Amino acid sequence: MTEYRTDRTGLLIYLGNLMNEATHQLTQLHPDHPPTRMTERFLSWARARG
Repeated sequence: MTEYRTDRTGLLIYLGNLMNEATHQLTQLHPDHPPTRMTERFLSWARARG
């Protein structure tokens, strides 16, 4: 995704939207087993390096 190379905020917003969509879909598919660790899976790797 080269369009987000210099836009970390935009990337995090985009990934957050994908995470919400995935969480909703997974919850519908498996209502007895809600998804876990979604923030880690979708957003943790994109945080600022320190």
